[in-house]
Amino acid sequence: MGGARESVGPLLRATVTPLASIFGSGFLIIVPVLERGLGGAAVIGVTAVCGLAWVVGSAIRHNVIFVEPLKDQGSLTPILHRLEWLSDVLIVVAYVISVALYLRIMAQYVGTYVFPSSTNTYTIEQVITTGSVTGIAVVGLTRGFGGLSTLERLALGVVIAMTAMIGTALFGKNVAIGSIALPPTADQSLLHTLLLLGGVLITVQGFETVRYLADRYDRDTRVKASRLSQLIAAWVYISLVAVATPLMADTSGNLSDDNLLDLVERAAPALALPLVVGAVLSQFSAAVADTVAAHGNFRILRPGVRNHVPYLVTAVAVIILSWSIDLFTLVVVASRAFAAYYCVQSTVAMMTSTHPLRRVGFGLLAAILLAITLFAAPVG
Repeated sequence: MGGARESVGPLLRATVTPLASIFGSGFLIIVPVLERGLGGAAVIGVTAVCGLAWVVGSAIRHNVIFVEPLKDQGSLTPILHRLEWLSDVLIVVAYVISVALYLRIMAQYVGTYVFPSSTNTYTIEQVITTGSVTGIAVVGLTRGFGGLSTLERLALGVVIAMTAMIGTALFGKNVAIGSIALPPTADQSLLHTLLLLGGVLITVQGFETVRYLADRYDRDTRVKASRLSQLIAAWVYISLVAVATPLMADTSGNLSDDNLLDLVERAAPALALPLVVGAVLSQFSAAVADTVAAHGNFRILRPGVRNHVPYLVTAVAVIILSWSIDLFTLVVVASRAFAAYYCVQSTVAMMTSTHPLRRVGFGLLAAILLAITLFAAPVG
C-alpha cells in the first residue's frame, strides 16, 4: 500500500501543472466561444477540439520519451536541433500571447461583476489587465515566483470545485425547465467550421507543460500526468458544454464574451461571486505560470540576457496586445501561436518515429496544425 501511495503522489502532483494550465486556458471561455461559433453543435465542437488536443498530446509525449534524451545528450541531428530551437522561440511567443488572453479574461469577469452598469467597461478591463501584468513583472523582478506551485494547487482546487457546482446548477436548471431547446446550428461550410475549431485550440492548451518539468519529475511520471490531465479536462469540458448549451438558446445571436457568468447568474445567482473569485485565481495563476515559462525559455534562447529583460518584454507585449486586440480575436491569435509550436513538435515526432503508421500520423498532424496556424478562423 505504501508503495502505491508513493507512486500515485508524484503523479497527482505532476498533474497539477498541466491540468491547471488547461483549465486556465479555456474553462471560462469554452462555452461562449463554441456556442457563438457553432450554436447547438457546440458539444460536437468541444469533443473534436479535445480529440485533436489528445493527438497533439501524443506527439508531445513521444518527444518527451524519445527526443528529450537525445537533447540532453547533445546528440540531436542539426535539423532536429534547429527545429527544437524554433520550438523554443514559438513557445515564448505563444506564452506571451496567452498571458494577455488570461489577464483579459480575468479583467472581464472582474469588471463585469464589480461594475455591471458601467458604460466604459472596456477601459476598466484594460486598466485591470495593465495593472495585473505590471504587478506580475514587478514581483518577478523583485521577489521571484517561489509560491507558484502553491498558487497553482489553490487555483486548481477552486476551479474544480466551481466546475462541479456550476455544472450541477446548470443541469438542475435544465431539469427545472423540463424541455431541451438548443440554439440554432451555425450555417457555415465544413471547412469554415474546421478552421473555426482550430481557432479555439488555445482552450485546451497546457498539456505541453510536462516538457518543462524535467527537473521535478521523471519522464514516465510526466507522460502519465499529461495523459491524466487531458482525460480529466476533456471530461469536464464536454460535460460543461453539454449542460450549458441548452441554456444558451434564448441568448443566441446576442452573446457577450462573459456568457458563462450570465448563465450562472440566471441559473444560480449565489455562485456568481465564487465564479468571479475562481476566474481571478485560475487566470492570474495561469498568467503567472506562462510568464515564468516565457522567462525561462527566453533565457535559454539568450543565455547572456539580463534577468529583468524577459519580464519587461513580456509586460510591454501583453499591454500592447491587450489594448489593441479584442478578446475573441486574441483567442484565435493565441491558438495560431500554439498551433505553430505544436506543428514543429509534430514534425520532430514524425522525424524521430520508427513506426511507419505513426510517422504518417504525425506528418498529417503537422499538416493540420500548419493549416490552423495559417488559416484558423476567429469566432464571430
